[in-house]
Amino acid sequence: MPAPRVTTSSRGPDASSHPVNNFDLLRLFAALLVFWFHALAFTGRPAPMLFSWVAPGPLGVYIFFLISGYLVSKSWESDPHAPRFLARRSLRIFPALVVLVVLTAVLLGPALTTLPLHDYFRHPFFRHYFLNIALLPVYALPDVFAHQLVPNAVNGSLWSLPVEFTLYLMLLLLGISRAPRWAIAVLLAAGCWFTLTWSVVRENLVVVYGMVLQDVMQYGVYFLLGVCVSRFRLERWLTVTGVFASLVLMIAAEPWPLVSRAVSWIAFPSIFLTFGLSTSVAARALARLGDYSYGVYIYAFPVQQSVNYLFPALPMTAYVLLSLAITFAFAAASWHLVERRALRFKPRKREAA
Repeated sequence: MPAPRVTTSSRGPDASSHPVNNFDLLRLFAALLVFWFHALAFTGRPAPMLFSWVAPGPLGVYIFFLISGYLVSKSWESDPHAPRFLARRSLRIFPALVVLVVLTAVLLGPALTTLPLHDYFRHPFFRHYFLNIALLPVYALPDVFAHQLVPNAVNGSLWSLPVEFTLYLMLLLLGISRAPRWAIAVLLAAGCWFTLTWSVVRENLVVVYGMVLQDVMQYGVYFLLGVCVSRFRLERWLTVTGVFASLVLMIAAEPWPLVSRAVSWIAFPSIFLTFGLSTSVAARALARLGDYSYGVYIYAFPVQQSVNYLFPALPMTAYVLLSLAITFAFAAASWHLVERRALRFKPRKREAA
């Protein structure tokens, strides 16, 4: 694996000026972990537990948050300007989300609902579904997927978007208040403590704006880990040797889930950020296509539910391949027709005169 090269490269319109790293490839891998997890759930198969405590879906989301914390922190450091920061983050999330929500509510829902169309469009669930555009998670459409193994869930993946945007706002507040680096380390330490003592206990869930605060804490730790790697310039410690040491530690801690989770706070940044900051032939090939990871993540759930609803007797292999093909088609269309075009409006840093 080549030595890591620090860059905040994204597949935006000006990405060709940056070295190609593995972050797009890693995000796609994370999205496919979530796809695999949901495929098992929709077909009634148990999900394997990795390292004794994490299923493939949550692991994929941890990777997303870790990468996001690192790259978004680099973005703020390179241009600490609040309106431009918010514009960049919003252009990455909202255009594709708006199209997804509209297509789901106006095309998918009417096609698969068991209600007459007149009743469907007048149902309050139809109106409420558009709250997803405001990052308020709403999972049900009127009588769509009501009797599936995962019932009344049209797009369960959207729960993570308000959590991620909340973490963007937290990072923005830290930035505009000129909080010292140690404040971020204190936040991370508090997040780790509350994760072990509170958020992993799935009782008395606290929900704010559709977000389970235990999840904000649990996933926010990985976001803050990425921020800390960026702010404390820890890239020099991201080596191939560290990757192998981290894997050995994760394997050794496997019998004790809480210990393994704590070890992951060191091991996951070492493993995934080392890989992300490196380059590869696969990454260069993917760069020519585009960054399909966000599209795969937001479209896979409704596609998988729809395929399972329409063809319940499909063998598992056929179900996965058909769902993957349709998901990638939507992801490619989302990137080329929506996301890439929206990113052209990202504000650029104003150079000093």
